[in-house]
Amino acid sequence: MLTKETALMVNISGPVRPGIVASFAKALLKYEIEIVDIEQVSLQNTLGLHLLLRLKEGSKFEDSIIKDLLFECSKLDLTLTYQRIPEDEIQQKSRRKLLVLTHFGDTRSIAELSSVLAEENVNIEAISSQSHHGARSIEMTINITGLSNVDSLKNRMMDKSRKLNVDLAIQSMAACRKNKRLICFDMDSTLVDMEGIDEMAHKAGVHREVARITTKAMRGDFDFETSLRQRVAMLKGLTLDDVIDIRDRMVFSEGADELLTTFKWLGFKLGIVSGGFDIFAEYLKDKFSLDFAYANQLEIENGALTGKLRGDIVDAAQKARILNQVSCDMGIPLDQVVAIGDGANDALMLSQAGLGIAYNAKQGLDRIANVALSRAHFNHIFHLLGITEEDIDEAMSCKTL
Repeated sequence: MLTKETALMVNISGPVRPGIVASFAKALLKYEIEIVDIEQVSLQNTLGLHLLLRLKEGSKFEDSIIKDLLFECSKLDLTLTYQRIPEDEIQQKSRRKLLVLTHFGDTRSIAELSSVLAEENVNIEAISSQSHHGARSIEMTINITGLSNVDSLKNRMMDKSRKLNVDLAIQSMAACRKNKRLICFDMDSTLVDMEGIDEMAHKAGVHREVARITTKAMRGDFDFETSLRQRVAMLKGLTLDDVIDIRDRMVFSEGADELLTTFKWLGFKLGIVSGGFDIFAEYLKDKFSLDFAYANQLEIENGALTGKLRGDIVDAAQKARILNQVSCDMGIPLDQVVAIGDGANDALMLSQAGLGIAYNAKQGLDRIANVALSRAHFNHIFHLLGITEEDIDEAMSCKTL
């Protein structure tokens, strides 16, 4: 709050041209006026410039300031409006709580999502759009200062996006603006468009039994370790050659190759943290030169599966521990970590990361994640991390050299 001072809100609009900010800043210098807040937006060569000016109480220069600013406007073919802001209505920037909301929808999405914000008494402080890589995103900066239940707002927004079939991301401003450096991927139904255990069950002729347990485990109905051991036991006798054949025919999720190639080229640390199996995870690690791969280890004797596992089980808790340990070992804070997964087994890992992305996820995971992406839009991650088409093109062209 400004003490013994008032503020003047000045709004300037008109055609965009170079030197506008410089002209107004110089006009204010001779009055020793402090610009408390400033924001400029331009759309299709039309400018909106907003200045919050701090005035001494009882300042004798207010009329002169306005006259000088109006004179600058007339020279630049701009329009100016202004108003006094009472002391008790001035909101300190440092005390605001801001979220960044990004969605990949149309006019209907803007209308319905912004209606939820209005119902929750949340102001949109800034809104803009970006288009690249065949998609358009709308980014809103929203002020949640004074909102009593942020989780309720998030759940309402995620529910609405699901009904609209629109991808949505909700991040804190601080986390959003920090560069991400480490990305942890789940594997089955995330990086690859399959569930490895289901494919092996087909080969072993026990698909129906395994699929029933898999579905319940992904929903979180069963204890993961128990259900995994039950399913792996059914695979006893499946040959290593059969498993390798499945591995060699893996289908990547649409856009996964481009994502991994671009992230690697840009210097991200990348790896897999999967409740799937080491044979598949190590193959992907080698193929894409990933930095690490953690997965469950199948026991193999005499060229066939024994129906048992070796080592620690990579369940939900272990995934979260691995993410924390990897980030610690690499000296990367958790708010600079991205985690991507699709099932209940990924919930703790996603909640630990600065940016948790629920990709083609089971309903409910988006309540824990910051982002919900549909199966067809893996490359929307590029938008969220500020990666441009030029970055992608250069990365892919280098790959082919």
